[in-house]
Amino acid sequence: MGGDPKLLEKEGLCLLSLDGGGVRGLSSLYTLRSLMKRLNKERGAPVKPCDLFDLIGGTSTGGLIAIMLGRLEMEVDECIQSYVDLMGKVFHKGRVWNPFSITLAGNRRARFDSRKLEEAIRAVILKQNINPDEPFNDGKVRGCRVFVCTTSKRYTNTATTILRSYDPPEDVLTFYPTIIEAALATSAAPTFFDDVQIGERGFVDGGLQLNNPVAKVEEEASDIWCPKNGELKPLVKCFVSIGTGYPKEVTVQDRTLRFLAVTAVSLASETEITAKEFIKRWRGHYDENRYFRFNVQHGLDKIGLEEYQKRGAVEEAAENYLSQQELRGSLRRCVANLKEKESVWIDNCDYA
Repeated sequence: MGGDPKLLEKEGLCLLSLDGGGVRGLSSLYTLRSLMKRLNKERGAPVKPCDLFDLIGGTSTGGLIAIMLGRLEMEVDECIQSYVDLMGKVFHKGRVWNPFSITLAGNRRARFDSRKLEEAIRAVILKQNINPDEPFNDGKVRGCRVFVCTTSKRYTNTATTILRSYDPPEDVLTFYPTIIEAALATSAAPTFFDDVQIGERGFVDGGLQLNNPVAKVEEEASDIWCPKNGELKPLVKCFVSIGTGYPKEVTVQDRTLRFLAVTAVSLASETEITAKEFIKRWRGHYDENRYFRFNVQHGLDKIGLEEYQKRGAVEEAAENYLSQQELRGSLRRCVANLKEKESVWIDNCDYA
């Protein structure tokens, strides 16, 4: 396929990467909605993200969205409504939280009720007539593969753990969670929710290690479609990465809360550094119309991970961002690319 431009246009790989960001994750869904509306108008027949993207990877709430779009095969508008409902149920009324209850040993009472998070996610899955306790990787062959990033509670400084809806490379140690376990493991933000147990292992929010999973999407795609030589670029038709804005640095006096704030700022910096490094690798003279990074630039900096009541501000910020002349051009090029896609790959041969 790598040597046939016409085949690449019709059947080349389409990849989607989704950053973490709590309530700000709505901005990535609004961006994707704009893209899909334009695309379906051009194609003349409606398609869902799972009909276009061969691989969707996400971390934190981006991982939760990846599961909804890819594993549950939801439409974007349906995903937005489910996401809003979920956030309202989970963040409507938090516990009376004492920040001083956090110790250096990491012992703390979660700020929000983890049972509500699980109940809300279960409700989303059940609404799709799917059992939340069935395996995330149930052995069925699907054109749209999904993975989410999570972090080991015990070894938070080690490599990110990947939970997959598909079989991993033979030499990779993997876990086999249920759908609900995968969703909880990627979105259980430390201090906000309790960690999640999968077997004997505890996991927390994947964004703690990797808030922008674009490099992991590249790595996973290489392992699936070109394990022999790792030459992924000739196989990729379109690579879309969507962020969740630029959180503003906050000055905090309390040592514990300062640690959390510094962590948030550090993750925001990591997200953009990762994006810039990836652009260097993928935006050569022949990649300009293949790799697209969308990230709302203004209006999200004062919105906390849990502030679901500000969803109107998130939507407004996304609309303002997408109305910019430069962004309209990027959206047009992305739509022009995706509209030629005919089908997702089912097998995982080495095409290069």
